[in-house]
Amino acid sequence: MIITNNITRISETKKIPKKINLGIISLLIVFMIAFLMRMLSYASLTADGGITFTGYDEFYHMRRILYTTFNFPSFLNFDTYINYPYGFEVGWPPFFDLLGALLAIILGAGQPDVHTVEFAGAILPVLLGVLTIIPVYVIAASIFNRKTGLVGALVFAVLPAHVYISRFGTVDHHVAEVFLSTVAYAFFILALKQAGESKLSSGSLKNISSDKKPVKPLVYSAVSGLFFSLLIFTWVGAPAFVSFIVLYALIQATLDLKTGRKSDYVFICSAVALLATLLFTIPLSAGAVREGLEMSAMYLSWFQVVYLVIMLTGILLLWGFSSYASKKEMDWKYYPGILILVFGSGLLFLRMFSGEYYAFIIEGMRFFSGKGEYISTIVEAVPLFLTGQGKFTLSGVLGSFGLTFLTALAGLFLLILELKSEKSRPENIFFLVWTLFYAYLALSQRRFTYLFALNVSILTAYLFWVLMESLDFENEIKKLIKRGKGERKVSETALQTEKKSSLKRKSKNRQVTESKSKTDEPDYFKLVSGTALIALIFVSSIWIDVTYAKDGVSIDPGWQDSLEWLEASTPETSYYLEPSETPEYGVLSWWDYGNWIVYVGKRPAVSNNFQTGVEDSANFLLTDSEEEAKTIVEKLKVKYVMTDTLMAEGKFSSITSLAGKEIGEYYEVETVKGDTGLRTVATPKQALLQTQVYKLHKLDGTSLGHFRLVHESAVNSTDDGNSKENTVKVFEYVKGATLSGTASPNETVMATLELSSNTGRKFTYQKGDVADENGLFEITVPYSTESTGDGVHATSAYSLTSGEKPITSGIQVTEDDILNGNRIEVKAPEGA
Repeated sequence: MIITNNITRISETKKIPKKINLGIISLLIVFMIAFLMRMLSYASLTADGGITFTGYDEFYHMRRILYTTFNFPSFLNFDTYINYPYGFEVGWPPFFDLLGALLAIILGAGQPDVHTVEFAGAILPVLLGVLTIIPVYVIAASIFNRKTGLVGALVFAVLPAHVYISRFGTVDHHVAEVFLSTVAYAFFILALKQAGESKLSSGSLKNISSDKKPVKPLVYSAVSGLFFSLLIFTWVGAPAFVSFIVLYALIQATLDLKTGRKSDYVFICSAVALLATLLFTIPLSAGAVREGLEMSAMYLSWFQVVYLVIMLTGILLLWGFSSYASKKEMDWKYYPGILILVFGSGLLFLRMFSGEYYAFIIEGMRFFSGKGEYISTIVEAVPLFLTGQGKFTLSGVLGSFGLTFLTALAGLFLLILELKSEKSRPENIFFLVWTLFYAYLALSQRRFTYLFALNVSILTAYLFWVLMESLDFENEIKKLIKRGKGERKVSETALQTEKKSSLKRKSKNRQVTESKSKTDEPDYFKLVSGTALIALIFVSSIWIDVTYAKDGVSIDPGWQDSLEWLEASTPETSYYLEPSETPEYGVLSWWDYGNWIVYVGKRPAVSNNFQTGVEDSANFLLTDSEEEAKTIVEKLKVKYVMTDTLMAEGKFSSITSLAGKEIGEYYEVETVKGDTGLRTVATPKQALLQTQVYKLHKLDGTSLGHFRLVHESAVNSTDDGNSKENTVKVFEYVKGATLSGTASPNETVMATLELSSNTGRKFTYQKGDVADENGLFEITVPYSTESTGDGVHATSAYSLTSGEKPITSGIQVTEDDILNGNRIEVKAPEGA
């Protein structure tokens, strides 16, 4: 008996760890799934033995991580390799790059090589993405229950919008934004929940020495502030996420006034969170702020500190006015109305007395609403349901969320219905307002879907469990399992019972068995419905994740080839890893490719993805005058120009926009009726054919005297000769040699040279000049006739014609003539 009791006690004590272990094991499985989804791109990004990165900004983050690794803890703040030749102060806060550098140092045991640094940068988003599972689970479990938390974490693990920004090789701070903001909000939700349970109030704080209940929400609020400060140290847009706390406090206090509830708990948690954010931000940012007392929302400066002081002051004012309204039993509707009036008055005050601060706030609002001079040209900044041309599309929402967007909408509807109750919990209100805030951001600019992914995951999990419980899916699964395991055993037991019982007993047992059998029979309609719901949520997401993995490489082969050539075959520039001095020359291209040029080509870029130098680049590409183009490149100390097919075609409208011109100046755009309906047809105008980008990329610069083709990417073509991929061309700016001589007055003299590119493509260079009234002509040419190996080279000597009459041939031009701008006198042979 004693032994039996001991065994019973032991088995009972083991039940609790089993339950705990089951939850931990389930979360570990979710972690593993999240890790695998984010490592799907590993194979494509490491196929050549090195590591290729996705996107555009990722390459500049890698440059900063590389610099920081070898100069830890210093980070790259001013870079002479961008906005060449002036250099540029980088506005990105450094925390993400510091994390990448620290990881590289750890992986490299204190002495990492470049490959280790690149691997650390590539794996960092994966690690941060997987870690975000924890706060997602905590938030969902706090607002709903642990089951919802687990399913929410699983949905988040595979949701494309977040997988996309946390894949291997996506070295961008967006994943850190999600992680840090989610952790900060998770702790704030825990603070609200604990504050409600402990009935936190201003009175309870006076007795905190004897009553420890208020300590926990205060600690949670302070930790929330710590992560907010790290977020500020990561992204310049972070103050908007901190401001959300004030917005929530206003809404919650309004609801509390309506229901007659005191709001001390909300304001205490908010004030502590903001105060902690302020106190942590000051030392974190002190070493990174600009010199003096300059205020800037685009850099780490004293702006963030002053902004936090304003937010903290705002919370205290909200608190004071809420207490006053409660004591005076004012109508709750006056509270938000008066505060909105105060906010408007504050903006007016700023406009009158501090135009700079007012401009920061207005520009911040424009940024989050997708407005602005440069934002309008960024594809990822367009609204979620619109194309860049303003047409309705579902591609953005399906590519980000699969079919979970629909389930999240249904979950949001159910949550709103639930929150109609006057006793709704503060944490639920917080989650609802947070969801609407992120939904607005995602709808305004599709790039913010990575933020909204968390809310979509939790709402989907909420709906999932509502539907699963209505279907009694878990019980139906148990029935199906029991039926498979116990069918034979039940039938044998029933048979033995029938043999041993009397006829009357046998009949009764048969009826009981049949009744029980019907109760244990699984409902296949519910099983199929539940399985279909699971497939709806997960299959579409995983399929999109796999698609992203296949298209992981952002640099197409043409750019990769040309950038590698640029690094290997052009004169090396100085100060690459110590960019405090101005390098010898720069490379001009469109801003989309600037970060690639700097990191892969290791050359300074006039314009890059910070939209630096875009006006100069746009003006160069659109000018119809080679003299003006020459003036621009000499002013900017440009030696090479890189063009691609997209710059001459698809990106051309953005180039015209940033040059202050209209696309209608270059294309005749009209809508025509075709076999498949209406379609837009763009017919080039003469102005397009005169632009520098057209002359360079489409005509190989064959009419120009100072730009010569030095490299072009190989092109795969279809049977009909149409290119299947982007073509990239590199041109060198040279002084050019001048061919001078005499011909018939006012006659057009043409210099001709046959050339072969590095791909073996043959083309003809022709440059002409009209002889003056004395018959004098001068033609500046950029190509030498000397052999240059496998690169672009002449296959003939220059020949001159006057009208249709040949003047002379066999003119040799050396490389020295081209580089030094030498003059070559050309004399027609006697009798010509």
